[in-house]
Amino acid sequence: MQKRIAWTQSEIQQLIQLTENNRVANKQIKWNLVAEQIPTRSASQCKSYYANVLKKNMDVEIRQNHMWNRVEILALWVFCVIHNKDFNLIQQNFMSKFTVKQISSQYVQIARKQQQMYSLFKKILNDPNQVQTISEADFKMQWWILRMVIRRMKMINVRILQRVNDEIPETKYSLDLAELPAMTAFFLDIDPHDLISTYQAEEIRRGLDKEPFYIPQDKENFMK
Repeated sequence: MQKRIAWTQSEIQQLIQLTENNRVANKQIKWNLVAEQIPTRSASQCKSYYANVLKKNMDVEIRQNHMWNRVEILALWVFCVIHNKDFNLIQQNFMSKFTVKQISSQYVQIARKQQQMYSLFKKILNDPNQVQTISEADFKMQWWILRMVIRRMKMINVRILQRVNDEIPETKYSLDLAELPAMTAFFLDIDPHDLISTYQAEEIRRGLDKEPFYIPQDKENFMK
């Protein structure tokens, strides 16, 4: 068996320089060309080290350098609906502070959270045996919260699509985040699995007693 030789700092710096432009532009890296510039390494070695070490560290650094805030996540959701998930267009015209890779990854997280919420809700309603996994009180609270959130997401999607169908310019609509219901930020920020442990039951009950589909009209309340 061939002995594995550790990468030197010189080789690592070469690999970073040779892959950086392709990474930022979200282009496919041609590993045979990279290996030609690092004669001590094969194309497969370069690809493996980049994927298993460098890229993971880069992704962690990106997340640490800039955490997406609520407004940015909400804006990304709107842009993806309006522009049919054209991440290159969104990056160039609206969110240049992020790379295309960051934008696409964040969208995947949003979509996954939405799907998890729908799946959990459907599973509980369609299979009564699922109730056995949580207490009766928690189930009742989960059911109402999930019902509210899903209905709210349907409302916001209808509103966005209606505005698109009416051909309202995106510069007039997408930048006016105060028009969007606060419920969307609620959906994006809260995982249904964590609701009961995060909030006191009494606080949730007080929230449910209020008008469930109230839409704040001012930006100050929207951001809360």
